Amino acid sequence: MVLRAVSPFPGAGLPRDGRTAALVARDGSVDWLGLPDLDSPSVFGAQLEAGRGGRFLLEPAVPHRTERRYLPGTNVLETTFATARGSVRVTDALTLHDDRALAPMRELQRRIEGLSGEVPMRWRVEPRFGYGTRTTHLSRRAGVPVAAAGSDALAVCARDAGEPRIAGDAIGGTFHTAPGVSALTPCPSPTRSRSSCRPAPNATRARRTPAPPGAAGQPNAPRPAGGASRSCAACRP
Repeated sequence: MVLRAVSPFPGAGLPRDGRTAALVARDGSVDWLGLPDLDSPSVFGAQLEAGRGGRFLLEPAVPHRTERRYLPGTNVLETTFATARGSVRVTDALTLHDDRALAPMRELQRRIEGLSGEVPMRWRVEPRFGYGTRTTHLSRRAGVPVAAAGSDALAVCARDAGEPRIAGDAIGGTFHTAPGVSALTPCPSPTRSRSSCRPAPNATRARRTPAPPGAAGQPNAPRPAGGASRSCAACRP
């Protein structure tokens, strides 16, 4: 008899920052994210409750194949979607702003890069605070879509990723990629209070943490490369 450990999340990636982690399915959906910490109630919880748990979907709007990896030596997840119209790469990272501002703000960055052709993309953010048990209110602050439940809030800042629209209980958009063109959909989380969210410097860093069994990519921990990151208007004190 042979016993083998099987991952309950086949093909899933887990970008993380030493404080929390996002579970990213192969189809590009963030199906789990607890904020501000790993053991906090979820904002995206579709992994447990697909219909009401919430997710952050980002994918081509046409049939596609998926390849993924962690960038070598990092906790940055890279997913490549190949379609009949072209290919696109999505890079997911949970960023750190600086060592003196570890809490309470978190930021999930999703960078979209056109590799070839022109690929229609769609994204949809469905925040569901408190494991989906709390009522989420959607509004705009300084023109930026914000989801809030009580004192918790999540801003969605899109750059070159289509005009964010609030429709029903979600925030979403559509756009097309082209070779050499990048888009960005960061999700800064000014949890607990708006004033606690601080502007980020140009460079971001993250911690080295061990990769979980069964996660996509390298067995050892990722440490992200630096990248431009600035807090959006909704998050500035």
